[in-house]
Amino acid sequence: MAGDEVLGIMAHFSPRLASLAVESGPDDLQGIEGTIQQFAWLLLGAALVGMLARWVKAPYAVALVVGGLLLEENHVTQVPDLNPTVLLFVFLPPLLFDAAFRLDARELRVLLRPVLVLAVPGVLITALVVGGALTVILDIPLATALLFGSIVAATDPVAVIGVFQGLKVSKRLAVIAEAESLINDGMAVTLYIVLVGLAVTGQADALDSALVFGREVFGGGLIGALLGIAFSRLTGAIDDHLIEMTLSTALAYGSYLIAQSVEASGPLACVAAGLIHGSYGRRVGMSEKTTRLLDDLWEYLGFVANALVFLLLGFSVNVAALREEAWAVSVAVVAVLVARVLVTARSGLATPRSLEVIHTRAERAVLIWGGLRGALTAALALALPANTPTRTQLVTMAFGVVLFTLVVQGLTLPALIRRVGLVQAS
Repeated sequence: MAGDEVLGIMAHFSPRLASLAVESGPDDLQGIEGTIQQFAWLLLGAALVGMLARWVKAPYAVALVVGGLLLEENHVTQVPDLNPTVLLFVFLPPLLFDAAFRLDARELRVLLRPVLVLAVPGVLITALVVGGALTVILDIPLATALLFGSIVAATDPVAVIGVFQGLKVSKRLAVIAEAESLINDGMAVTLYIVLVGLAVTGQADALDSALVFGREVFGGGLIGALLGIAFSRLTGAIDDHLIEMTLSTALAYGSYLIAQSVEASGPLACVAAGLIHGSYGRRVGMSEKTTRLLDDLWEYLGFVANALVFLLLGFSVNVAALREEAWAVSVAVVAVLVARVLVTARSGLATPRSLEVIHTRAERAVLIWGGLRGALTAALALALPANTPTRTQLVTMAFGVVLFTLVVQGLTLPALIRRVGLVQAS
């Protein structure tokens, strides 16, 4: 349909809407229409690749990345050109809220303290280890190297949980992986936001950075908790599943936006709101029907967000750049693995024996190798400002880390689980 025809239809229903469209210009309208068409094709592609992944019994996250890579190499379609801020705002809330809302609250209460010990220091350790390695070996400025460390500190449990479910691995281990990822995702994004400014300006004030980080963490958590309680009570006052689903969606994006507007952490606010709405909210007024529909809603929105980001990752990978930066990518991959070993294998040193969640070497090995990087790492890398020092190299290294963890670690994880004997009998 031509732009003039669209304007004519809009004028018939709303003269004011048509005048706004004319002010923005027909070229802008056609650009929006083109972007929507591209997203429609992406959704269709994600569905078809997902069907193929189920048929060949491969993790769909891996299949989506490989599928996007193959499509880009053959120039089948064009990637939507998204503003970095839009990219984070559109995809982050459903990615974070989905995992928080559907997390098993009873299991989480039992494992929360030890998981916090595993996840919170894990982000800082990963950023320091990876950042230090990049500075020493690749001579990347420290602030920029730490920024990259925050990007790869966010783990992605999507492929791992699918493997766990397929092999009947214990629910406890799945909750550990999912809860750790949920918490360190929020922490990693918060650290990323703080370090972006330092990397771009090149000016570092340790005390000021620590204060900003503390404000982001505690402010975001408090805002999310208060909004989660308020929306849970509001949900309990009505009995209409459509309104309750709308309120839940508004809570996910609203908590993110409100926290960001007062310079607190939007991602942590979204996580806190999702955790409270998914646990406290269920108890104070959700009917069985509403609970089931909300679980389905967030599972779907989380799947769509993950699918689109994984496809965009595959489209954005530059194979030639990966070959050119093979040494830098190798350093980044090894640094991430070393950091994962330190975080996971040594977490018991800082945890009383009664609070340990990883009881055996087999479980430690699986959690080390299952520390995959995925949608969030890709989104953070793509959202780096254009004036970030060595941005192209950072994006290439991030994609290299994601591809290695998803393809190599993700495809060999089932064999490792069988090897260490964690497969449960049916």
